[in-house]
Amino acid sequence: MHNLGILGTALAVCTLGASALTFGDFEVTPIQDCASTQSGRLFPALSSEAFEKLAGGPEAESSINVFLIRCGETVILCDTGLGGPRAQLPGQLRACGLAPADVDFVLLTHAHADHVGGLIDRTGAPVFPNATVRIAAPEWTYWMEEAPADAAARARKALRAYGGRVRTFAFGEEVVPGIKALEGAGHTPGHTVFELPGLLIVGDLLHAASVQFPRPEVCPTYDMDAEASVRTRLRYYDRTAGENIPMAGMHLPFPGIVTVRKEADSGYRAQPYAPAAPAD
Repeated sequence: MHNLGILGTALAVCTLGASALTFGDFEVTPIQDCASTQSGRLFPALSSEAFEKLAGGPEAESSINVFLIRCGETVILCDTGLGGPRAQLPGQLRACGLAPADVDFVLLTHAHADHVGGLIDRTGAPVFPNATVRIAAPEWTYWMEEAPADAAARARKALRAYGGRVRTFAFGEEVVPGIKALEGAGHTPGHTVFELPGLLIVGDLLHAASVQFPRPEVCPTYDMDAEASVRTRLRYYDRTAGENIPMAGMHLPFPGIVTVRKEADSGYRAQPYAPAAPAD
């Protein structure tokens, strides 16, 4: 087991399921689609020695997370994971008493394969036959019109499978009642942060928590615009720390929800989120 450093070991002992948490009128259940780590080779700005000092080894603990959101009878997924034989999302939905046909909305933080892969099955058919898929307009435009065809093939196949049930949104819009889409560009052109009452789902704001909280200026090779990514990362770190809002991330060690604190040396520290006990 890798050393999680600033996140401690509490997250590492979790496996595939986690308890639902309440934020306003929303019930949020973290789901681990796949276990994952992040290699130091993906962070070229750091020497292997510097990376291993932060991560506790040559790879940093990570995850591929999906968030199941329920509000009354409405069922929402935030991202769909990798899909394919390694994916745990279908089984985890069954464990929550849900079938794919029960999903009403899929909110996409962006269109990388480990976020849209679970939209389709091995034949290319939609996994969620009744879902409306919401994606930021700049993200749709990039992957469907501008990106090289080979790089965009997986995203295009997944999104085209849903045809007219894909609806784009502008930043600042409520994508479903009570959930607002916020601009998070840098990792990809239309990377999106979703704001629920008392929670920010930050997508791929960061990939290696033990490295990128103390060193927020460090980017993985995945970030398409590194300078914009750093600005975005700092903006949301500062907001979550300043307002004491928990942050949920697709690559935070499972269960993927933390609180963030600003450190005196310009770095940040994250702790596993623990909801306040209800008042007597």
